[in-house]
Amino acid sequence: MSDLHVTFSGRVFTFAPGATVRIGRSSENDVVVNDPTVSRRHAQIIWQANGWLWQNAGQAPTFLAGQPVAQFGVAQAVDVTLASPQGPSLRLQAAAAPGQAPMKTELAGVGGPGQGAGAAAGPTAYAAAAAPYAPGAPAGAPQGYPPADAPPPGYGPGAGAPQGYGPGGGAPGQQGYGPAAGAPPQGFGPGAGVPPQGFGPGGAPQGYGAVPPGMPGYPGFGPGAAAGGIPLSQLDQGSFFETLVPIKSWLHDRGWRQGIRLLIIPYALLPLIFLGLFSNAHSLTTPGWAYSLYVAPLWLLAFWYLIRPPQIGRIEIIAAIGAIIWTIIWLHVVTININDSLGATLNFPKALVVGYNEETTKAIPVLVAALVLLYGFKKKLDPRTWMLMGTVTGLTFGLVEQSLYTPAAIVAIHSAPGISQADAGALLFAFRVFVDGFQHAVWAGVSGFFVGIAVNYRRRRIPMLLLGVSIPAILHALNDWTLTIFSTVWVAVLVQALSLILFLGYTLQASTIERRVRRNPNFRGQSIMMERFSQPEEAV
Repeated sequence: MSDLHVTFSGRVFTFAPGATVRIGRSSENDVVVNDPTVSRRHAQIIWQANGWLWQNAGQAPTFLAGQPVAQFGVAQAVDVTLASPQGPSLRLQAAAAPGQAPMKTELAGVGGPGQGAGAAAGPTAYAAAAAPYAPGAPAGAPQGYPPADAPPPGYGPGAGAPQGYGPGGGAPGQQGYGPAAGAPPQGFGPGAGVPPQGFGPGGAPQGYGAVPPGMPGYPGFGPGAAAGGIPLSQLDQGSFFETLVPIKSWLHDRGWRQGIRLLIIPYALLPLIFLGLFSNAHSLTTPGWAYSLYVAPLWLLAFWYLIRPPQIGRIEIIAAIGAIIWTIIWLHVVTININDSLGATLNFPKALVVGYNEETTKAIPVLVAALVLLYGFKKKLDPRTWMLMGTVTGLTFGLVEQSLYTPAAIVAIHSAPGISQADAGALLFAFRVFVDGFQHAVWAGVSGFFVGIAVNYRRRRIPMLLLGVSIPAILHALNDWTLTIFSTVWVAVLVQALSLILFLGYTLQASTIERRVRRNPNFRGQSIMMERFSQPEEAV
């Protein structure tokens, strides 16, 4: 009996005989290998009467000594890689119990005098556990040893060769040695007709250690035999190209089912597709819309990674869609008209009006969605969810706003009198397309967090809403005002840096702030519903 030790990423897992060890990407496995190329249930290691046996269970392959294997015995320390020869590596070892001969995965009989082709011990490649005691074996001899007075393995005529011995010559009259013709099923001998467990020409069973390529006739191996029953001649054919360009392995890799990999393809091709579709467009807003919509999902993924809301389900997605529609309608009906009424000259008071006007445009749909879920569906969401919802309305606002500004940038590029003016126009176009939505999302994310706090803890709801809108509105006003009165953008860079630090600070401390608010009686109302929502979290 021997325990199985599995070492992965510096951690050692130990399993007792009789266990079934599951290995793969899924968290339900006994050994979790969190790599996208590994199958969800990649393999299992089962206990059999004669030791541990690895069996592939998923579509991704397993590699032993650089060669793909589907099944092999586990004994002395052996390293395997998953999915590819350069994939995640595991070390497997079956530790022998005290007094037990160590089991081996390598082939027995290599280099012994007079051994027949393909001599090995036992049906599953364990060197010392195959044969019973031979007559005359000394006391305490490990199982499978020949008798003490026996000549070297493979000698003697006659049938009845013990397990693991092939044909040999010399020393007549010795018991148990002879040609393969009379060998029992677990014996090994040359030629066709050798049972499945024996080594014959090119007939190595699964579970034997890999044979160095190009070494047919190596002592103890059948002609051309290799690990997993693959003839060495096959391993030599096309191995250079297939190893370096494993197209078949790629096509069968389950990693293609992961959405993030498939998204890379359209994102790489879309700019060329835009060029083909819109090169004859008649509206200067077309390239702005195309590339803004191209970039917005990438920013949203970045915000999701930074904010890490607890969950995004169907109801959250419906709320986001409603907030997007509200933002677009409100912007065209209210926001643009108010900004236009202020005139072309923008001093700080006017900039402050613009800041509040635009930030409330992004915050109101988040507030409405939060109140509808709370009072209409009795559903209270984490403030981080509303913070992410704020970035959604901010990206939406930026998408619409850039469509108003990018045509002027394109005209500036076309009609520029010099290179520097053309460069400025191109950079302005890039700024509007790639950063405008991000900029608005940062400010709206801060107000979205305050909306979430205010809705969940009603006692200070109005002051929190005012604060949540005022912080980004003032930063927004400072940004627009400095761009107007200064002939340089570096002051606006400082304002933007302050905005980013503030946003990132809330992403880092959102849960901590929410927990402090929940425990502070100054923020909590006496609503039974609020108490019901708050009690389970306070008990943690």
